[in-house]
Amino acid sequence: MGEGLKQCIRLSQGIFRRLRRWKYGWNRWVTWPQRVTRKLTLAPKVRLYVPLRCDGDGHVEIAEGSKMGGRNSVRYGDGTILLQARDPKSHIRIGKNCAFSNNVSIISMESVEIGDDCLIGELVSIMDSDFHGIDSDKRRSDFVHSAPVKLENNVWLGSRVIVQKGVTIGANSIITPNAVVTSSVPPNTIAGGIPAKVIRSIVRDSG
Repeated sequence: MGEGLKQCIRLSQGIFRRLRRWKYGWNRWVTWPQRVTRKLTLAPKVRLYVPLRCDGDGHVEIAEGSKMGGRNSVRYGDGTILLQARDPKSHIRIGKNCAFSNNVSIISMESVEIGDDCLIGELVSIMDSDFHGIDSDKRRSDFVHSAPVKLENNVWLGSRVIVQKGVTIGANSIITPNAVVTSSVPPNTIAGGIPAKVIRSIVRDSG
């Protein structure tokens, strides 16, 4: 086989792989339910290993190099990741080089921001609203309280962590599995429990 023919075959194979990634990356892996958001911004080099479900009227942004889903991680069903920015002014922003495991859900009435280089374990839930009031007479009211949620850079959330409204988790901090985070966590700490409390500080290796 001549070298020119080999190059043509390699080129054809590369084009086929790219077309296949485009087809499966959007038609199969990103789903648009009835109440959809077309305001999805996927930066270059975002990798999708499980379906990504985008709901709501707001804006969802995933920055360069982030990975959505883990091929070797625990998975329930198809491992779908839910990103739901409910209202027109709602937004969800995921920073650069983040790694999400499977079955993660993020729901925003106002703002959920995740910094760069964050690790998000399987079955993590992040919500910036309680969605229902405490007062039983008003529990079905459309008016709900919300407060922005922010994860600073290099935060690690263990599996099944729940992060509630108004929480900021400081840079480099770790939340242990199954914790419920109801108040902000300072940088460079490990926190866990229900509700989550600081367990200890993280000492950076100076060597």
